[in-house]
Amino acid sequence: MSAISGWIGSLFFKPYGPFWECMGYDLSGCSIINDFGALEIQVEDMQNDTNKTEKALVTVVIPVYNVEKYLDRCINSVVNQTYTNLEIILVDDGSPDRCPEMCDAWAKRDARIKVVHKKNEGLGYARNTGIDHASGEYICFVDSDDYIALDLVEKTYAAAKEKNVDIVLYGFFKVDQAGKICGEVCPNPDKCYYEGDEILSYVLPNMLAKSKTNFFMSMSGGLFSFDLIKKTGWRMVSERDIISEDWFSLMILYRYVKNVAFIREALYYYCENPKSLTHTYRYDRYEKVKYFYDASIAKCKELGYSNAIRSAVFEAYISSVIASLKSIVVSDQSRRDTWSAFKQIIDDEHLQRALKDADLKKEYLQRRILCTAMKKKWYAACYIMVKAKTI
Repeated sequence: MSAISGWIGSLFFKPYGPFWECMGYDLSGCSIINDFGALEIQVEDMQNDTNKTEKALVTVVIPVYNVEKYLDRCINSVVNQTYTNLEIILVDDGSPDRCPEMCDAWAKRDARIKVVHKKNEGLGYARNTGIDHASGEYICFVDSDDYIALDLVEKTYAAAKEKNVDIVLYGFFKVDQAGKICGEVCPNPDKCYYEGDEILSYVLPNMLAKSKTNFFMSMSGGLFSFDLIKKTGWRMVSERDIISEDWFSLMILYRYVKNVAFIREALYYYCENPKSLTHTYRYDRYEKVKYFYDASIAKCKELGYSNAIRSAVFEAYISSVIASLKSIVVSDQSRRDTWSAFKQIIDDEHLQRALKDADLKKEYLQRRILCTAMKKKWYAACYIMVKAKTI
């Protein structure tokens, strides 16, 4: 019997024994007190059951810009989640099309939806605005031209609560412009839970560099503990300041991550958007690649990251260089201009210095051959490998 029922018994029941006996209660066995105690225990059990089944609020942030063709598909996949305790934040990033009106219409249809209208500042800052307005225990991000599996939140929330992790990571499907699934990338870690030193020795290096683990280095690839974001004051950088803003921002966040869980399953649908693709070469892209590399190496030094992480940064840099070279190869420039621009990047002092300082033995074979060809300025060989799209 609890202390409360014992206190009530001594105060109300025992001093008035004759009255309760007339009412048919046997106080010698304290039956009425036992009845009250049993009722109290039942109430406590009901409260405990409610607490066990009550699920935390999960925030879903959707930055919106110029995607009226895809917006309903995206929002439908979120509002119809099997996990229903959601806070859905639509951040209208000054979209010039019908998206602002569409967002407001959705908010009228579903009370879980909040809309924030702001001036256009880009994807990174739109996500930050979503973070500023979030109140959930966990938070995830969905790009408005993509969509998610209907059980994404349910599965990631369950994985997060199982071991109280900071981040839950999962894979994605590739969807072509016709809406057909054309690929699947799922995490393939050695195990599904990592903590402590394993975060910086295994998880982060494999996320930063291309590896067989297939880790999805994207803000859209995980469920995040909002407490982690609040305690660190972390925010994203802008893609207008640095390319691969997801990559760079997550590299910083992982310095403070204590544990991570993986789901070996694709739960996100990454869709090709023709408006986001460009076949026009811009030399300033490569200039941004150089800035990205220098800023990343400087941040590694600031955070005290290991050589393994710095090597992963170099690999990401080379991937960005290759992307710049590919944009030249597929551009509509004349052959002469294409060849001149191609050679200009390979001859660049910044690239040659990075190649000289790098340990190319850690690169996989095809990448190592290309890096060697760039280092020795074998232009024709580089051109053939880049155009073949096998690197």
